[in-house]
Amino acid sequence: MVKLYLGPRELEAELCTTVSQVATGLMFRKGIGTNEAMFFAFATGQDRAFYMKNVDFPIAAAYIDSDGIIQEVVQLKARDVSPVPSKSDRIQFVLETAPDWFTRNGVGPGTLVTMPEGELRANLVRRARIP
Repeated sequence: MVKLYLGPRELEAELCTTVSQVATGLMFRKGIGTNEAMFFAFATGQDRAFYMKNVDFPIAAAYIDSDGIIQEVVQLKARDVSPVPSKSDRIQFVLETAPDWFTRNGVGPGTLVTMPEGELRANLVRRARIP
């Protein structure tokens, strides 16, 4: 688990840094709680695309750049295997939450995401196992 600060909001998220963790994501789970999250950390920033293979519930995903800034929030539909690509080619982190979490918490594009230890890149890149 990793604690994240999204502007004034705080959220604990399951951290995914390996190929198998990223490939599995939320697959085969029964759901996601209103304040549960999964956070994907990659070694580099590039374009990303997420989809919902074997996930029976919708989620929201924030594409976050290398500086820790949310670039966009997309809605992912249950069992939709069509990848939803990021608009930016600098996405290094992705945060998945319940579909209404970002709206409910007033968090969106332009929000800085940090950790208690400081910036995301400085604290997570060494743990990321995939580009």
